[in-house]
Amino acid sequence: MATAQRRSSALWDYAAALVMVLGLWLAASPYVIPDAWLYDVTRLSATFFGGCIVMFAIAELALSPGLRWVGLANVPIGLWIAAAPFVSGETAVSAMVTSMVVVGIAVAILSLASVVLARR
Repeated sequence: MATAQRRSSALWDYAAALVMVLGLWLAASPYVIPDAWLYDVTRLSATFFGGCIVMFAIAELALSPGLRWVGLANVPIGLWIAAAPFVSGETAVSAMVTSMVVVGIAVAILSLASVVLARR
């Protein structure tokens, strides 16, 4: 039983690690995707909140299992990242919009899953 529980916890640790990688991509994407750096709100949201996602994912992985709920902070951040290009009206660079929407939704789902399902 303990081995199955440990294996399940490791699976959700991988999900939290994937969230960290997505946060790194999000922070770098305005500078990698052509012309994305021209749009201030999108660039600042991606860079700042990408760093926040990485920070919360690291904290989730580093803290004891009873404190893993800190990873839930990435759920509203992910939802904001998915909505930010549309809220700001900066949708001219479709690759950046697609990147933010996909990363935002993936971060929200994986963060929620890594905290909620790891407790079972």
